Amino acid sequence: MERFEAAKNFYIEDHAVLMALFTKSAMEKYAGRGEKAILRAIAVYGRERGLRAAMRCVSDNESLSMENYILYGEWYDPKGASKSEIAALAPDYRTNMTVCGWCETWIEHGLLEYGRVYCENVDENLVYGFNPELKLVMGKMLSHGEGVCEFCWTGCRLEDASEFSRKRHEKIPRVTRDFLYHCGHLTSTFRREILVELGLLKGDEIISSALEEYEKIFGAEKRSYIANESLQNFLTI
Repeated sequence: MERFEAAKNFYIEDHAVLMALFTKSAMEKYAGRGEKAILRAIAVYGRERGLRAAMRCVSDNESLSMENYILYGEWYDPKGASKSEIAALAPDYRTNMTVCGWCETWIEHGLLEYGRVYCENVDENLVYGFNPELKLVMGKMLSHGEGVCEFCWTGCRLEDASEFSRKRHEKIPRVTRDFLYHCGHLTSTFRREILVELGLLKGDEIISSALEEYEKIFGAEKRSYIANESLQNFLTI
């Protein structure tokens, strides 16, 4: 199967399970040291994603504003696994996520305790990677059982939500990436950062164990595609 066709079989569930299994493996095997390695990996992963978005933004001669951070985001969820609503347009744009595909997946697979560390840490690092001068303020979180994820996009004031939505949808085909790519990037970054934090033997033990668990759920073929995808340079656009 060609890469383009294979990518159609990957979605939020793959990414959410993979991330949680890396965390579960690290924390079960090496407790506090494992958690430290995971926090490092999440931070770097988020910042690299934000950095790619910044590269695309700058290549379009656009400013690294909070509005453009949202417009140039790499996620795209055409199946509607996650749902958000606008809470306010001004003085700061605020949104509430009422359904999260990642959180729903973690609950379904019994991995919520390992998944929530991701949502507690990734978004602030995504924004930092895009522009360290920007600040995202998080409120309640679904993974904490609080019924909603609250996002306050400080410095982003919207006058026309429909026009903003139009701009975003116009950019989606060019700036977003599929979930095979995101699973490959996740694997590449987590392996690299866990190895740096815990060393070659312990790091490989964590990653191999997590991928074996992923294979039990999704199959050897999908694991193989992720392994191949993870070999590329993720700091290019």
